[in-house]
Amino acid sequence: MSVPKIDLSGKTVLVVEDNETSRVYFEAALKKTNATALWAKNGVEAVNFFKKKTPIDLVLMDLNMPEMDGFEATRLIKEMKPDVPVIVQSAYILSGEEQKSYEAGCDEFLSKPIRLNNLLEAIVRHLGL
Repeated sequence: MSVPKIDLSGKTVLVVEDNETSRVYFEAALKKTNATALWAKNGVEAVNFFKKKTPIDLVLMDLNMPEMDGFEATRLIKEMKPDVPVIVQSAYILSGEEQKSYEAGCDEFLSKPIRLNNLLEAIVRHLGL
């Protein structure tokens, strides 16, 4: 299956991920789209980007991280910037985790491993492109 060519020039995506392998995957995927990728290794760092009013168009949020998990970070980000889409991605599909993500304010839930096409389709959908 071929990957569609998507141009996200001028868009900034915050990747919130404590796993180095996953972070590298997301950054490589975003590089192909010309998006600017920012990285936070936990929820505290992610929330701080929004406190500093860093212009961010979309968030890729991991759930299981040190210091502050993705549920709390999503809730706090949505309080500050309710219109910024948050796509939650997690390798651990525990009972109720997806529902808890939506209750925290996430816009979409993707389970790892995430196929590149699925990731790009979700990003395009939530950026309204």
